[in-house]
Amino acid sequence: MLREVTSNDGYVLCALISLLLLLIVKILHARRLIDFLGFLGNSNYLRIYLKDHSFFDSFDVLLFCNFCLNATAFGYIAYVALVGDVAMNGSVFFTAFGLIALGLVLKIGFELLIGFVFDLYNPLNVLTFQQISSINFAGVLLLPMNALLVFYLNFEKSAVLIGVLLVLFVLILGMVKTIQSNLKLILGNFLYFILYICTLEFGPYIIIYKYLNQSSYL
Repeated sequence: MLREVTSNDGYVLCALISLLLLLIVKILHARRLIDFLGFLGNSNYLRIYLKDHSFFDSFDVLLFCNFCLNATAFGYIAYVALVGDVAMNGSVFFTAFGLIALGLVLKIGFELLIGFVFDLYNPLNVLTFQQISSINFAGVLLLPMNALLVFYLNFEKSAVLIGVLLVLFVLILGMVKTIQSNLKLILGNFLYFILYICTLEFGPYIIIYKYLNQSSYL
């Protein structure tokens, strides 16, 4: 049975805005963007740009907005594939976009605050830079993925699940690179590292899942 056709104008608009953001990044930071695209393959990007890193510079801000935009669009795609057809609602879209952006900014800001309070600012600054890089890389990956899911694979459920696994792979691989580059620090503070993982990495997702599971959305 064929899926009922819904308007894809919202996804087209998201793709155009995303491409515009990437174009601005290319114009402003051409060399850095090229290095960034090799983020998963080697550690050159992290090594070169960490020393000049500031909390959300223009490069990271633009790519972060790109991630939030594509993550929200992917959420819509996943809902259509797993639950049922739904038109892209502007108010819901911007609310979800804002919640994703605010949640990530608060998480990263809280980590930096902890580093400042406990005199661990430099290690946690390295950690947040690597996390932001992983998130931003996932955002770039989501752009062509969303386009394929909407315009070629027609919201195919199995393809969406593969997309979820692919994004998780990127984020987990970014975490592995973080652990590798901070192995001595982690081993010296292993208990604190476990507490960090449980509270700031897994904890928010568990809370969100429980909230959604108890709400009327599911």
